[in-house]
Amino acid sequence: MQVTKRHWVAAGIGFAVAVLAFFAWSYRAKAPAPALPGSTLGTASSTEDGVPVAATTAAAYTGPFPINAADGTVSWTFKGMYAGNDTLVSQANADIAHLIGLIGKGEYDDYDLYNGIANDYASLGEGQAAYQYYDRSLQVHPDKGLAYANLAHLLAQLGAYYTAADAYAKAVAVEPGMLAYHLERLTYLTQQFPTDNARITAAFAAVTEQFGDTASVLAIKARWLSENGRYADAIAAWERAKQLSPGKDTSSIDIEIARLTAKQ
Repeated sequence: MQVTKRHWVAAGIGFAVAVLAFFAWSYRAKAPAPALPGSTLGTASSTEDGVPVAATTAAAYTGPFPINAADGTVSWTFKGMYAGNDTLVSQANADIAHLIGLIGKGEYDDYDLYNGIANDYASLGEGQAAYQYYDRSLQVHPDKGLAYANLAHLLAQLGAYYTAADAYAKAVAVEPGMLAYHLERLTYLTQQFPTDNARITAAFAAVTEQFGDTASVLAIKARWLSENGRYADAIAAWERAKQLSPGKDTSSIDIEIARLTAKQ
């Protein structure tokens, strides 16, 4: 697999589609097992489990990313996307070995390489290893949102729902200008914590402050409002989304508005 910037961007944007597609690369690897979460990660002058660890940036990161106490004890194992597929396992072995071989060489940013290795482990169902490698990414660039967003997706799969919310919030905090991170955070919160009005309202306020009204955000908001029985507010959100979609086919919005109007 050739590592390109596009691969890493795809891994972090639109998790419902792009991250799963990125995870399609990942399989069980023969790479050395990473240290357990909670261990102290090294710097550029050190190695860990035979893998060089990149230096931290000026913005200090004091990981590992903390597990929210509300999640209790996390079970780090889940069924990977390619479990039981020997062909994909073999391909993944080569992929992870290739990525590890690139670490510290300067050809690619180690942040991206660690993200790729973590994604490989995540689709295997090896949550602990994925967590560790995402954390290594955060050591390299704690001010980039991709690893936080990927970590959030992993933690949600592991059932660490509050920690996942924390990671999505961190992705937005470090890169507030990335609309994709806001969208993923809002989608997650409205689905996982639909009655947490304070948390969700704050998340909507954050994206609106940054971008103003956008059709994509309003669509998430309208669905959340309708699921909570706030039909008039949902209709208003859909109508505003329609206004922001000139020249586009908005027939599905019209159908949804009619459906909600009938419920009032």
